[in-house]
Amino acid sequence: MSNTAISPAAMHAVLRQLPLMSGRIVDDTRHEKVLSYMRLFLASPGAIARLGEWEAVRVLGDCLRQSSDHRVAAVAVRFLGDCIAVPEAGRAVWRCVADEQPDGAILRWIVENADSQHALLRFSCLYFVRMAAAGGYAEEEAAGGTLLERLDYRRYVVRRLLDSGSYFVVEEACRLLGVLVYRGGRLDPVVCELVRALVDRPFAQQSTGRKLAVLAAVSALFCGTAGRRAVHCLGLRLLPLDRLALYLVDSDRLIRDRALDVLENTLRLTADAGCGPAVGRILAALAGGAEAGAKVRAVTALRIMAAVVKEAPSNTRLADTGACIRGRASAFVGTAISLLCLAHGLEAEAGAGPHSPDDELHLFLFSLIDPSAASGRPGATADSAAGGGGSARGLRNAVLIEAARIVREYCRTGFDSDTVLVLSRLLEHKGVQANAQLLQLVLDAAVGALRLVRHSADLGIAHLLELPAVISNFAIRAPGLKTLFELAHEVVEAKDSYDRGLFARFCAALFRSVRARLVDVEWEARDTALEFVSAVVRGQGWAGARCLVCPFAGDARDSLIADAVRALDDPEEYVRASGAQVLAAIVDKAQDDRHAVCTIVGHARLDRVGLASLLNDSEAFVKRAALDLVCTIGRSLALSPSSSHYDGSREWLHCLDYPRLYQLADDPDFEVRVRCASLLALLLHCWLLRVDDPHSDVRVLEGLQPGSLLIDMCGDSSRYVRRVCLDRLSDMKQGLDSHFSKHPDGGEEEEAEAAVDEDCSASNSSSVSKRRQTAGRDRKAVFYQKLCAIDFARLKDSLTAEHLYQEALDTQVERELMDESEAPNEGNNILDCY
Repeated sequence: MSNTAISPAAMHAVLRQLPLMSGRIVDDTRHEKVLSYMRLFLASPGAIARLGEWEAVRVLGDCLRQSSDHRVAAVAVRFLGDCIAVPEAGRAVWRCVADEQPDGAILRWIVENADSQHALLRFSCLYFVRMAAAGGYAEEEAAGGTLLERLDYRRYVVRRLLDSGSYFVVEEACRLLGVLVYRGGRLDPVVCELVRALVDRPFAQQSTGRKLAVLAAVSALFCGTAGRRAVHCLGLRLLPLDRLALYLVDSDRLIRDRALDVLENTLRLTADAGCGPAVGRILAALAGGAEAGAKVRAVTALRIMAAVVKEAPSNTRLADTGACIRGRASAFVGTAISLLCLAHGLEAEAGAGPHSPDDELHLFLFSLIDPSAASGRPGATADSAAGGGGSARGLRNAVLIEAARIVREYCRTGFDSDTVLVLSRLLEHKGVQANAQLLQLVLDAAVGALRLVRHSADLGIAHLLELPAVISNFAIRAPGLKTLFELAHEVVEAKDSYDRGLFARFCAALFRSVRARLVDVEWEARDTALEFVSAVVRGQGWAGARCLVCPFAGDARDSLIADAVRALDDPEEYVRASGAQVLAAIVDKAQDDRHAVCTIVGHARLDRVGLASLLNDSEAFVKRAALDLVCTIGRSLALSPSSSHYDGSREWLHCLDYPRLYQLADDPDFEVRVRCASLLALLLHCWLLRVDDPHSDVRVLEGLQPGSLLIDMCGDSSRYVRRVCLDRLSDMKQGLDSHFSKHPDGGEEEEAEAAVDEDCSASNSSSVSKRRQTAGRDRKAVFYQKLCAIDFARLKDSLTAEHLYQEALDTQVERELMDESEAPNEGNNILDCY
């Protein structure tokens, strides 16, 4: 059984208790959790056969007939739908459902409750019908006819599309429509007719619910998978662009948004060269119409332009650039850039997208930014364009936001040098920096363009020198900064594809930008900059990261190492943790760079007192990073034959003491304990290597008692901690098994050494040394006996995967499902769970 499935015993317990779940259970999500358990069971081999042995169809039928709680019935119906959807084995379940006595009671219940007052039941019945239709069972004869006939599915689907009680019911009805529209290798004429009848009603006579139903039905046709081409063409015929325009200017924003979704699908799927002119007519009507306010018309027009720009790259079937989507998309980008430049007093670059012709739409949009532009439209004034002075600022901002979205869509698939320069200038403008949403959109556009520049053979890295300048822009907060650093990381990864001299200039500029952000007043920016450095070091190794961390040869103080060390004293705990992570990454990856490791290990801030203060930090994530740093230094130095060449090579060891290790081993944060176990294993390994060496730090290591602490941690509550203990101790035991198998009895060896001591004229110091070696072997043997006393098999059995649905495996599953409240249950909307 997989780790994500529940056991048959737990499933059987859940199934038995389902009809008995109390109606007083307040939390509706409890029922959905039960359904998730049952669904997980279906993933296990032989699940349908076991359900047959347990007479699951009868039990679920009892849930429908006996339970007064509609939530229990909804769980039963949807689980039945999941069962019949199981490939091959689902047919056996369907036969049991269709033949269930008396007289196909389950199917009859579904027909009777298809229009239930409870939205959850309507949703569940739709789900069952969709599963049955997808499997081809809904058209099979059963008691009283086929399921579709008994439901009168033509009217049933329309009713659910018009359902005003729940958006989720409408969505499920759309999925059912997508299944029903194409069956048996052809379009279903009944379904086609019902969609046509839904759409053909005059727009003025359609209620808000009907408009949403029309758009949902057409969207369902565009999303269909079976008979895709025929179904898509049907949707394009039923709601052409000229008719869709009525929905695009509706007063209800939800309807306009749904209509824009349909427009995007139309632009993506169409192969009609008349689509471009149709879009032009819609935009012209929006510019000169009076059916809606200026803000609605302007925002809708710009969103249509954004949809055209978004879908233009995917529409490759139209070659006539004068009338097709691609030609218009290019003009729309030019208009959007001109709007942004006009609003901020910038002059658009000559090549930043072609200028849109001075048509009515162009003048209308520009009049909302600059009232003087309204003079180009007969009868237009600033107040009429802006809808009144009081709302002018909000309207202007809405136009700029939508214009920036157009440029962002363009920069995802195309770029030009002038557009990149315009975006860089906009990012430096105080007006853009004062508008957080606009700044983020312009930044997204700039990042998209620069990412495409990176792949350009013509421009190469020369144009990417703009990137460090953008990173130095303090108006860009941490989320945008993270995106910029991700792009910078991509550039560093591809360093071999760039000119060496230009790449060196890029790294030097990037170094200065990172250092500038490390003194940012916002801690998030400092933390993001350190995370970037750590990611580059770990991802590219020291050879690839050195050009960023230490771009200038000479004084190590003029490097990011010094900045990372200073970050250890930052007032913000996240920055302290990130600084420690950077240092750990450099020590780990720079093994061959003695100068870099010396700079860190020998730094005054990283002496025993400084490291101890990090280990004693009040925040768990700082302690995690500190333990990582100490472990990395220890592995790099204590186990290296050249460790004595480093100044301060023992500071990592002398910063530790037994009380501190004991506290870390008992820390409430399990990740701290995981790292503590790794550190104890390292200390224990060092002790085993040096226990016979009288000149080593054996006494210091023995005072820390790493063996006793690590063995005690085998009983930790976290399986991750126990895993570290098991792996490390079992490896040590294997090594000691090999050692003591060669020397099973140390007595003869000790007697021989004693005889040699008596006969030879060795110095007193030599005798002391040999006695220490003998004592060391004795201590090693004592530790080996402790290892042999550990039940490794039992410890391994305790590491079985703990998964999300652990409570379903508990022996108290029945009691868990029966938690009740004295208050009557009114329920929360269970569909919100989705």
